[in-house]
Amino acid sequence: MADSVSYKNILKTTFLFGFVQVFNIIVKVGINKVVALLLGAEGLGIISLFQTSINMVKTGAGLGINQSAVRDISEAYGSGNSKNCSETISFVKRIIWFTCGLGLVLMVVLSPILSNYSFGNYDYVFSYVLLSVAVAATIFNDGLRAILTGTRQLRSLAKASILGAFVGLFIALPFYFLWGIQGIAPSLVFSAIATLVISCFYVKKVECFSLCMSIKEVFVRSFPMIKMGISLMLLSFMLEVTNFIVASYISNYGGLGVLGYYQSGITIIGSYFGIIITAMSTEYYPRISAVNKDNQKLNDAVNSQSEVGLLLALPLVVLFVFLSPLFLTFLYSSDFIVVSQYIDYAILGTIVIICSNSMGMILLAKQRSKLFLTSSLMINLAVLVFYILLYQYCGLKGLGIAYFLSGFIQLVVFNYIMKWKFSISFNWSVILKIFVVLSFAFLSKQARDIEADWMRYLVGSMLLITSCCYSLYYVHKQMRINIVASLKNEIKKHL
Repeated sequence: MADSVSYKNILKTTFLFGFVQVFNIIVKVGINKVVALLLGAEGLGIISLFQTSINMVKTGAGLGINQSAVRDISEAYGSGNSKNCSETISFVKRIIWFTCGLGLVLMVVLSPILSNYSFGNYDYVFSYVLLSVAVAATIFNDGLRAILTGTRQLRSLAKASILGAFVGLFIALPFYFLWGIQGIAPSLVFSAIATLVISCFYVKKVECFSLCMSIKEVFVRSFPMIKMGISLMLLSFMLEVTNFIVASYISNYGGLGVLGYYQSGITIIGSYFGIIITAMSTEYYPRISAVNKDNQKLNDAVNSQSEVGLLLALPLVVLFVFLSPLFLTFLYSSDFIVVSQYIDYAILGTIVIICSNSMGMILLAKQRSKLFLTSSLMINLAVLVFYILLYQYCGLKGLGIAYFLSGFIQLVVFNYIMKWKFSISFNWSVILKIFVVLSFAFLSKQARDIEADWMRYLVGSMLLITSCCYSLYYVHKQMRINIVASLKNEIKKHL
């Protein structure tokens, strides 16, 4: 068992960025509720295709700098050499300008192709051209947030995320009210610009000075960063291309309405339930990078990370599965209750992805990007086949099953690679907790299907209380952490 200090650091960072994610959830509830009421499932489907296209192009044009830069900036910042840190930040900013321009041009050039492939016509070409500005702004914003992460300005990063979400809400809503579906593209553009301005404000507070560097010097110095970044970019690009193909396939063969239902399910799983993955990943990668040559410490890190993630996820799994029809009605409308059949299976995938991500990131920390990229490519090809085949035969439920299978395959593959290459594997405690969480998810679904209301809510409440007690017991006894006292201390710090 790793030292309890490690667990406390994980919980501390998870609490900070968990709060950010909760705020983002509240904002998205407002946006999704308005979109669902004003634009319906079709509007959500269009937003899904636009957002997927933006993510795909910005991932390809960004060259992975927003990910690889964190390692270089963190190393320079940790050295205590202000000149070295300033130089690193300076050439990162210059590379970001280049990738912004590349993203803008790519989006404009690809706009006819994206419109035709996504919607089956060229009616949305102008919208995609307009979204090129959103692509450039998003790339720049990701780069600035990499600077905040690398210099360990986590509170500034959290504030920028909260303000960005808040401003984005107030900018997007008027467009939907005034122009309906025609206001979707402009709302995405202005929201991206507003978020960028806020990030610029916080990055200016980072103590560093600007340095004059020639174009040649910038590219020579940044070559290792770009090399690593391209490997990460290819992985992210594969994921975005997979998402784009799946979304386009659903749009063309199932319609924008079905795509809207699918998108709402992704939002709940990826944004709302993904609070744990997002919050924990911010702290995890720098920590394992610092000990990337010590396999024993890495083994402890991956197991502690997975255990904390599973224990935090358990009560949420019970809550989301049991109350998914109520959540869908509240977040969207009663028409979206059908999405619960996707959530029932996709949430199982999220459980195993918590662990598989912890294992897979070790390959990046060890700079074994080729091995990581090759294995991820094979997984994504299999996942794409699962999505298309299972959607044809099982509809929304099939998409949820495909998500679960993708997480399970990823878990098995990464665990095999790490055990084979570095003798790093999950201990029995982690494996047991995976089965416990999956069992609770299954029982929660069975409880939700009980016909008698009083019995349904009685059983559901018992499952929720039991899951909370289980998590609190292991956090307190096994990890020697009083989570209630820790949360009180963190709340006092942030008030």
